[in-house]
Amino acid sequence: MSYDIIFNNIRQSDLDLEIIKRPFIPIPKRKIKTIDISDADGSYYMDNKIYEDIVIQIEFNFIENNLDFIRQRIRNVTFWLENIKDNKLRLMNDFDYYYKVKNVEIENFNYEELYEIQKFTVNFTCEPWQYLYYSSKELPINRLLYNDFYTCKPIYRIQGTGTCDFTVNGTNVTCNVNKELIIDTEHDKILEADKTFAIGKTNIKAMQDLYLQHGKNIISWSEGFKIFYIPNYRAI
Repeated sequence: MSYDIIFNNIRQSDLDLEIIKRPFIPIPKRKIKTIDISDADGSYYMDNKIYEDIVIQIEFNFIENNLDFIRQRIRNVTFWLENIKDNKLRLMNDFDYYYKVKNVEIENFNYEELYEIQKFTVNFTCEPWQYLYYSSKELPINRLLYNDFYTCKPIYRIQGTGTCDFTVNGTNVTCNVNKELIIDTEHDKILEADKTFAIGKTNIKAMQDLYLQHGKNIISWSEGFKIFYIPNYRAI
């Protein structure tokens, strides 16, 4: 049975590419700072619960019987990997989750003349988190949310006009809304409906106060407004 991935909204088999072997998925390492104390046993460790990026290496090949077409096939592959419109990487047997790719490196193409096979390796540098695919879709928010995963960074969208008091787990934010206001906690941005920056429209002090914590989260907002959110649930 062949192994498939989806990247940049394209399945590799749509380009007549095969994956040589199932890729190894590394476990992310925590960024832990070690402090040595000269007059104490051992060391102190500072764990801020942040992780290093991971590299997922995938080996591909394709067969091209007409040698005149090989360069065009390579150009098609390069365009797929470098002209990125969607940085989600989804792996077979785990399509419910995706990785966010930060960088793509293509290693040299190797040509086996006897079989007219081109082999190449792609290194996908990804955020350490696995994101739940369905949680990248916008949903109406509820006043009580349960997060079964790690702390996540949602995107909130407030609809209405006027002053909206929006509260997440006891942190109250006053929002001046002109039809729509977007609070993107992941990218630390506040936007108008047209995606321009909304300056001075909230009194947010720290975006992390609006993150959804593991377990129960209590949400409230002013009457006359509707709130939607993209959860961005994630796991390691």
